[in-house]
Formats: sequence, C-alpha cells, structure tokens
Amino acid sequence: MLRIISSRYYMVIIFSLIIMVSGVLAEANEKSENSLTIPWDEFKKFLPLDKNEIVLSMETFQKLLEQTGVKTIPPHMLKQGNVVLTPGEFKKLVGRMKAPTEPDIKPPFDYLITKAAYSGKMSKNSTSFTAIFDIHILKSDKYLKVPLLHQNIALEEISVNNETALVVSENGYHHIMLSKPGRYQATALFSLKSSIEKGPHKIDFNIKQTPITLFKLEFPIEKIDVEIPQARQILTESKGKSTVVSAVVAQGNAISIRWRKKAEIVEKIPPKLFGEVYHLVSIDDDALKVSTEISYNILHKEIDSLRLAVPDEFNILSITGDGVGEWQESIDGKFREVMVPFTYSKKGNVLINIASEIPLSEKGITNAFSGIKTLDTVRETGFVGIELNTSAEVKVAESAGMEKVAAQKLPRRLYNKSVKPLIYAFRYLKHPYSLVLDIKKHEKIAAPVATINSGSVVTLFTEDGKVVHRLVYQMRNSAKQFLEIKLPEKADIWSVSVDNKPVESSLNGQGKLLVPLIRSRLVDRRLSNFPVEIIYCQVEDKFSFSGSKKSSLPNVDLMISQLIWSIYLPNDYSFHYFDSTLEKEEIIRGVNVFSGAQRQYDENVMQELNRSGNNSNKAIGKEQLRKIYKGKNYQSKFRNMPLRQEQITNQLTAELEFSNRLNMLAQQADQQGIAYSGKGTAGIMPIQIEIPTGGQVYRFAKTIITSKDPLNINMAYTQNLITKGVIWAVILLLIGLIYIIRNRIKGIFILVKDGFNNLRRYYLSHEQLFNQAVQSSMTTYVLLGLFIAGSFISKFIALPLFVLFWISFSYQAVLYRKNKKHNMQTARETKDIVDS
Repeated sequence: MLRIISSRYYMVIIFSLIIMVSGVLAEANEKSENSLTIPWDEFKKFLPLDKNEIVLSMETFQKLLEQTGVKTIPPHMLKQGNVVLTPGEFKKLVGRMKAPTEPDIKPPFDYLITKAAYSGKMSKNSTSFTAIFDIHILKSDKYLKVPLLHQNIALEEISVNNETALVVSENGYHHIMLSKPGRYQATALFSLKSSIEKGPHKIDFNIKQTPITLFKLEFPIEKIDVEIPQARQILTESKGKSTVVSAVVAQGNAISIRWRKKAEIVEKIPPKLFGEVYHLVSIDDDALKVSTEISYNILHKEIDSLRLAVPDEFNILSITGDGVGEWQESIDGKFREVMVPFTYSKKGNVLINIASEIPLSEKGITNAFSGIKTLDTVRETGFVGIELNTSAEVKVAESAGMEKVAAQKLPRRLYNKSVKPLIYAFRYLKHPYSLVLDIKKHEKIAAPVATINSGSVVTLFTEDGKVVHRLVYQMRNSAKQFLEIKLPEKADIWSVSVDNKPVESSLNGQGKLLVPLIRSRLVDRRLSNFPVEIIYCQVEDKFSFSGSKKSSLPNVDLMISQLIWSIYLPNDYSFHYFDSTLEKEEIIRGVNVFSGAQRQYDENVMQELNRSGNNSNKAIGKEQLRKIYKGKNYQSKFRNMPLRQEQITNQLTAELEFSNRLNMLAQQADQQGIAYSGKGTAGIMPIQIEIPTGGQVYRFAKTIITSKDPLNINMAYTQNLITKGVIWAVILLLIGLIYIIRNRIKGIFILVKDGFNNLRRYYLSHEQLFNQAVQSSMTTYVLLGLFIAGSFISKFIALPLFVLFWISFSYQAVLYRKNKKHNMQTARETKDIVDS
C-alpha cells in the first residue's frame, strides 16, 4: 500500500473545510450574505477519494461521525494522535453524510392580503368596479379559503393570476380557493347600483380590511364635490366631461362615497351668532366658583374668534373647547373684553367652557352676580343654577332681569353638572341681569376624623400595691395622626401597640402619651376597626388589714362609645362596697358586709386548659368557663345598661388572655435582649416579669364617654380574717342577747300561740259560713276582680290575690267534676229503680 504522507496536512485542511461548510449551511439564515452554497454532489468532487490512506485529526474525525450519524465506529488506526482510514471506509462515511436541513419555521398566518385596489366607472344607473388583491399564501399543507368581498356584492367574474378562480360563498363572504404557497393576484369584477340623476347620490359597500387600500372612481359628470369619510387623502381630477377621484383609504370594513354638484359661488353675507349660556354657581368658603358653558350656533359664514364681556369682579381661570386657542383680555369701559381665538375657522355648533370665580365680600350681602355676556350675538339666553358647598346660609337679596324657576326645569346638561342639590335656579332672556346673594357664614363644627367604638380594660391589683392596666381601644381612623392619652404622672409604660404591632410612642409638652395611628382599611366601603393597646403599671400603697382602694383610667382625646372595665382583686380580702363613676354589675351593687368573694378567677384551671391544647379563648365552652370563674355567674348583668352577648364574650376573652399577653411581652423582650435602662424600644416591655392574674373579678361599664368624664373606682375592704372574726362576734352577740331576753321571747311566743288559738276558735264558730264562702262560685269572681284591681296598685298586693284566685278556681273545678259525677251516679240509680 502506497502511503502518501506528503498530503497528510492537506487532507486535514480539506476535512476541516467539510465540517465548516456543514456548519455554514446549517446557519444559512444568519450568514447567507457571506456564505457560498453549492450542491452536495458537486462538493463531493472536491474530496480526495483516490488516495491510498486518509489521515484525519481526532477532532475532525469526531465531527465527521456526528455529521454522518453512525452509531458503530468504522475500523481505523491511530498514528501520532491522528486517525488513519482506508479509502473504502472513508467513502462509506462520506456517503452517509447528511446535507444540513433548514429548521421548520411555522408561519404566523395562513395567508395575508397586503393590498387592495378598487377602481370603478359610473354609468347612468350603475357603477362597475374592478378590485385587485395582492395575496400571499404561507401555509402549504392544505387548501385555504381566502375571503375577498362581502356576500351581498354581485360578482361578475373573479380570477387569480389571469385564470378563472374557484369561488365559495360562506360566512358572509366570497372566498377563493388556493393551495400552494406563493404570491397571487386576484381580480374581481362587480357592479353596484347607483344613479346620476336621481338621489340619493351615494354608494356604500363593505370591504375586507387590508393594510393598503386604494380607491379610484370616474364620474361621468363635471363640477362635483366628492366626500369619502374613510379617506385620508382625496385627489380630484377633471378628465374631459368626467371627474376622476382617487383616494387612499384608512383601514376599515366599508367605503362610503357621497357626491353633489358644486354650488355656484355667491356673495357671502356676514355671520349670525346665537348663544345659550349655562352658569353653575358653586358657593364655597372663600369665593363663588362659576362654571360656564356657552353653546354657539354660527350661521352663514365661518368665524375665527369670539368676543365676551366679563364683569370686573370675575377672575377668569381657564377657557377650553375644541380648537380654542390662547385667550386674550383687554379693558373696554366698565367691562373687560375677552377675545377667544380658534385654531381653525368654525361654523355651526360651537361649545366653549369657562372656569371663573368671584371672591366673597366680608359683609356677605354685596355678592353680586351679573354673568358673562356674549358679544356680536343676535340673541343670548341662559340659565343659572346655584349650589352650596359650605355651611353658610344663603338668601337671594334681590334679582333683576331674571325669572326664578324650579331646579328640575333647568336643562339636563346644567342640572346634571351639579354635585350638591341646587338651592336656587333662574332663567334670563337677555342682558343686562343681576343677582345679589346674602351669604352669612357660620362657625363650622369639625367632624371627627377618628372614633373609638369600644374600649376593653383589664386591671390587676396585687397585694403589694402594684396596679397593672391593659387598655384596648377598637378604633376607626381616617386622618388623625396621634391618639392622646393623659396617663398618671408615675405610670411606667410597658407596651404600646397599634393593629397588633409595636409602635414608638412619645410624650408631648403637656405630659400626654402620643400614640401614632394608622389609617383604617376600607372594607365593603366602610372603615374597618383596628386595636390600640397600652399596658402600664402604677405602684401604690399595699393592702392593709382594712381600708379603701381607688383607681382611675386615663382620659383620651376622643369620645368612647362604650367601655367595659374588669378588675382582678386579691382573694385574701373581702370587698364590702364599691363606688364608681361607671355602672356596677348586679353582684356588687349595695353594701356587702359579710359576703366574701362573689366571683373568683382560677389561673390554674386556665393553665390546664392551655396545656391540654385549647389555646383559643373563644373556643372555651360554658362548662369550662364555670370552672375558671368560681362562685357567681361568670357573666355580668347591668341594670341600666344591657350588654349584647358579643360584648360580654369579648370582655371575657380580654380577661382570659391578660396573663398570656403579659407573658408574651416578657418573651419578646427576652428574645430581643433588651436590658432595662429606663427606656423601652418600639413599644415592648423593657423587663421580664411574672405576675399572677388569679383573684376576684368584678366588672364595670359605661357608655358615651367624653374626654372630660372621670373614670374612677373606690372600694372598701377588710382582710378575710377580720371579716370572719366580725361574723363570729356578731353570732356570739346574738346568742348572748337571746339568752338575756329569753323571758321576753317566751312571752312573745305565748302571745303568738294565744292569737293562733283565738283564730282557730273563731273559725270553728263560723265554720259553716267559711265553707259556704269557699264553695260559692262568686268567691272566684271576687278574687279575680281584686287581682285585676290590685295589679294596677302593686305587684305585692296582686301576687297573693292571684294565688287565692288560682286556689279558688281549682277548687271550683274539682267540685264541679265531683258534683257532675255524683249527679250521673244518682241518675243511673234512679233509672235502675224505675226499670225494676
């Protein structure tokens, strides 16, 4: 075998060229301008297939395998890092090489109609049209229906590339059938009905929307004006006794042609202007805001500008309208003249809008309104509507040249323009006219921008004298920046939060706490509530053996609709009397000398429920609440202020979560590593504390609380040991007293016994009379009458009379049944005797 080593490098270059050409062909779309494309069979002729040994680099060999797509590597030899193939194996590889294929790009459309040209010639009773369409078919795998003309057009002939076309009429259009991709030119001949002599002089027909639409029509008449509303450019040309109109039509679905003979030019007469003016006068705090709308009707001739006469007290703010230029002002005697130019000449209906104002006088009664006058008009009429946008009192002091009308009789364009109800309405027929308004300003009462819908307060009294308050206000706010709270001087603030998020509060110069507020969210077109929470502590004197305690709540700068205050008191004390500016619940009304705890809160039971997995206070049932609150009913009853069940439930929730809230604040402070330095951070308690919340629980309530209403509680207490000692002392005292007056008590007992015996003897002596009264049916009616009369006097009198009436009625019912039964028995016995 002859080796041709001298051509080794030549072969490497050739086959590198093979791979490069393949890559070039694969990217023909991107590099077509710089690439040479030849047929694959021709390219094979350049390959050195007549050599005895083919040497390729390893990289070229790998690329050649990828190009052929073979999975089994042909036999070869490796020499000096290159691949050596026999000519036969190399021919097999080259024979398997695949020509690069272009990517299959799907067209975005099946077809495109890029241009349509309509050319027509009008005859006496019809117009013949030739329509030429440029069509591009992009889809190649099926027949396509291409719509050209609307189905209501009568076709004469239609062809594609000068050959008769296949036409199908469906879905409101005439379609031609095309199957092969490429560019086509379709030509359609059709006629439309028209008339030169008789009217109407118009042609309307529907077209297929195309990017480019050209229109040309020849009229067999001279001196005509042609209108094509859809055209962006119209060219009219005289051709002998005919007129040729060419137009470029904007994209659309129809073409409309109107024509008329040109009118002979006559001498123009001066323009005539008629004006109708609509004034809306809005009375504000500082000025009369006037919105004027002037509707002109301009006849005979176009004009370039308008003139207006404006009174001195008017301040023109703006003049707007279609084609209105920059207005200019000049002084002409008593009135100021305003010239309103147009950017183009106008005729027919013209509308301009004027915004102006008249400052209010200090005295109020010299507020005159005489309106804007249109100049150069044949006639001017108008209407005036007055609306009130402030709290002032308005009266019409005098009017001249005006007729008062009902507001409903005003034109709708003026009536609908007002936002507030119209308080006065007038009509005038000509100038001059005047209207003097007497406007009296009154002091305004600011509407509240924030409200407190409800307040929930829980206060804990510890035995060593600490008092912890938790205040939660449910608020609505639209614009208020701070909530001002007048806290006691020595109050230690532990936490301030808004919408359950800590906030940084501050103190103003008056010592009031300023709590930054948020704006309420809008839910179902209403402002929603958000909570504001303040927790603070006071240090007072500790509880002694007996004495009194008092506490008060801070005043806020907003009215509170309703507030409920719950207090926790130590269990080792008895509280005998409560005095408060709030209403007390029923169980603590009056003086409770010997009673102990009326209602006790058991923290241990609550902790057991939390450990058992019931962490939701609202999910606690009635039985569990009875275990948590020992003694009296866990719910509260107020004599003069009935509360809804929802309000009681919310207050119970606040009581139950009081301890958890303090523990949570302590955990937050501990997690953030806050050391007490006299100041807290962002509304979080500065020190970690443990406060038990068990004890006696009592509640107070109040409605409609202003910022000046005091909220105080005073209570008298003694230690339970003293109370028990007093009770035993009273018992012993009563026993000793009974022993001392035992003879008197015995005499009283004998006297009572003698009286009872006397009553018994009186009854026995008159027993027959009593039996007759009891058995009489009249007794029942008498007792009923006495009961009815007594119910109007006193319930204490009516109650025993009702009991006696019921006894008498029951006795009469039993007696009636007994007598009836006896009479029936007697009747049967009599019948038996008679029968026997």
